[in-house]
Amino acid sequence: MFLPRWTSRLVPILLPSVAFTIQPAGASTADATLPRPALGVPANATFDYVVIGGGTAGLVVAARLAEANRSVAVIEAGGFYPVDDGNFSTVPSYAVFGAGSSAEAIIPSVDWGFMTTAQAGLNNRSMHYARGKTLGGSSARNYFTYNRPTVDSMNQWATAVGDESYSWDNFWPYFQKSVNYTGPDNEARPANASIPEPAAGSFTAGAGPLRVSFPTWANAFSSWANLGWQALGLNGTTDFVSGTLTGVQYCQNTINPDGQIRSTSYSSFLTSAADAGAPIHVFNNTLAQRILFNGTAATGVAVSSSQGAQYVLSAAKEVILSAGALQSPQLLLLSGVGPAKILDQFDIEVVSELPGVGANLQDHIVVGTTYQVNTLTHSAVGNNLTFLYESEDQWNLNGGGILGNPGGELIAWERLEPGNFSAATNEVLASAAADAPTLEYLILDAYSGNNQDYETGAPDTPYMYASPVAALHVPQSRGFVTIASTDASVAPVVNPNWLTSPVDQELALFAFRRLRQMMDTTVMQPSWVSEVVPGRNVTTDAQILNVLRQNAIQEFHASATCKMGVETDADAVVNSRGQVFGTENLRVVDLSAVPFLPGGHPQGLIYALAEKITDDILRSSW
Repeated sequence: MFLPRWTSRLVPILLPSVAFTIQPAGASTADATLPRPALGVPANATFDYVVIGGGTAGLVVAARLAEANRSVAVIEAGGFYPVDDGNFSTVPSYAVFGAGSSAEAIIPSVDWGFMTTAQAGLNNRSMHYARGKTLGGSSARNYFTYNRPTVDSMNQWATAVGDESYSWDNFWPYFQKSVNYTGPDNEARPANASIPEPAAGSFTAGAGPLRVSFPTWANAFSSWANLGWQALGLNGTTDFVSGTLTGVQYCQNTINPDGQIRSTSYSSFLTSAADAGAPIHVFNNTLAQRILFNGTAATGVAVSSSQGAQYVLSAAKEVILSAGALQSPQLLLLSGVGPAKILDQFDIEVVSELPGVGANLQDHIVVGTTYQVNTLTHSAVGNNLTFLYESEDQWNLNGGGILGNPGGELIAWERLEPGNFSAATNEVLASAAADAPTLEYLILDAYSGNNQDYETGAPDTPYMYASPVAALHVPQSRGFVTIASTDASVAPVVNPNWLTSPVDQELALFAFRRLRQMMDTTVMQPSWVSEVVPGRNVTTDAQILNVLRQNAIQEFHASATCKMGVETDADAVVNSRGQVFGTENLRVVDLSAVPFLPGGHPQGLIYALAEKITDDILRSSW
């Protein structure tokens, strides 16, 4: 196995806010992690703002509004991950739990448990789409990676939405505003895994509550891969946070260096606001059923608690929808905002007919390999009980050791230019932002194999494994989200259509061969024994593509299903201030609202977007 979920010798991690034993009416006995003023009472009430979704974006918006002395209600269907999932949601190495593609990988206490429709491009597999169902949302479930988009990607965004406030230069302050950055501890890391400081001005000291840093443990195989990628011409660079995504380097992570634990929108933004006494009220274990309207003006949200209480949280100013790229469109549809043909099927009264609601679903798909290697990797945590116990002891002592590393810290980015590809692929490469990466290469420090379940998927051997993988960062496959019921507790229909585009297939084949090319460089030869997945007998395009269809997994970057754009764009759902077209007092602020999915991991972008839209809200409300 990759990592044993039965691990129990770690000292439980309690975040700073875990100090009160409180059980408000209608809440579960696990709700013991916020000061009393921050816990909502399940009854009709009115606030200045009602935020649907206590995830990455939602808690930033709520905290910043409350810090400006606006009363805010946060509706979150989940609970508190430090209580409900303990160390498995806070220890960096345990990020893999619950991320596999099979239904068996779902962790119900912190995950919505969504499964996609059968994916034609993935041999008709139905894929688990992990989404955080907890305060902190997917910032409590992701792989920690913090980077920023490229300069030209942001400038392209500004052009697409007709608003220069999204240009790189104008948007830059919002990237800085969220983060409290700590540089690498190169004294703790081996010399061949040292990390340079980012470009000057990339971070402002102590600017925001979100902790961003690096692991102190360095994965040995990543040091080899660093040499391998540079042998292919992907040169070393300083960082991935100052507007470029090219070359190879270790990436920043949302890790709190004080103990090497996960930093989330909950542990940073929400706890800071609550500790400061800001007027923020959390309705956890509470499901938003639909947005209420008076004509086309949003007035509040109908909700139900996990214990059956039904009530209304009214908004004197605005309702802000931050339920993520799968559920923000679901809530809009259930509330009468979306394509009339879908709303009519469910006898939902049309408030605003917007064909783009739920359309345009994009994500980064991952393909790759697994090798038996000659270095210590995270495989040892799963197949060597002595090493596991030693690692736990090290963690309990100071948060150090291998458990403080998420398992994937080295990234190489490559931009492909038009040339030896099909006409369609050349056209895509030519039209991408001038500095946007085409492919991302990662080293996963263990056995990934078919990516179905990282807890049970590895062979029962004492060997060490590592998995070089690649992600497509100009994906052309487009999917959709829609509703299956008028009941918000029924999962939405999710069809990403992964790997259905011939362009994506061509680039996936190129990426797979590129991984092998890197592993076959002279400098890499001493580091590995054999390719165990899929094996070097898989050679033809047809054979490789079949393996990729069977083993591919997504990066969980669902996006653009409530697309931002100008009003004349038939697919646009929100304007550049996040306001839903055809309505008043309603905004969408999360990854569903981006006009397109830029290259890179979007976590840093979402924190910044939430900061920006909140500024827009506050400026318009004075």
